[in-house]
Amino acid sequence: MLDLSKLNLPEKQRLIVDTALDLFQQFGIKRIPVEEICKTAGVSKMTFYKYFKNKNELVRFMWEKGFEQSLEKFDEIQALDIPFEKKLQLILKMKEESTAKISHQFALDYFYASPDLKDFFEKLSRESISRFLSFIKNAQEKGEVRSDLRPEFLLAVINIIKIMVKDEALINSYSNYQDFVMEVNNFIFYGVLPRPTSEE
Repeated sequence: MLDLSKLNLPEKQRLIVDTALDLFQQFGIKRIPVEEICKTAGVSKMTFYKYFKNKNELVRFMWEKGFEQSLEKFDEIQALDIPFEKKLQLILKMKEESTAKISHQFALDYFYASPDLKDFFEKLSRESISRFLSFIKNAQEKGEVRSDLRPEFLLAVINIIKIMVKDEALINSYSNYQDFVMEVNNFIFYGVLPRPTSEE
């Protein structure tokens, strides 16, 4: 999730983004109007519109910056000279931290976004999947990931999971959204590791 300390924003804009992020995480995107963000942040609507044309532009700003920060952290982990399993642990920790405050409603609003946000979210999703598959292929070349695992199969599994995460009943069966995300990620990441040999 977005780390505002890494962004050089004007104080009022930072306050708007910080307030919106907190409200969205608790109650979802759709339920929070611009008026509520301004009231909670203690700024006027005129100030809000100085920085963002509408709520969707604010959401795009937050997700784009958060996505850039996640990719930067992911690349840093990938470049570390440590065993592959240690990299997986760091990536899973990053996932855990980024989903710690996300509510079920926030997640559902992301997956059932309005048409203008849906295309934007899909673009970020495609880039994220592409980076992950490159990460796996690179690890395969080093013998750190099962060599018999086809990237096409992994992509198919990811696409099925993208359908599963829209299942409200499934998501609500977990006490919080973070538990669901971690189960999915543990399933994917540890499923790519080499199988133990008979000697092991």
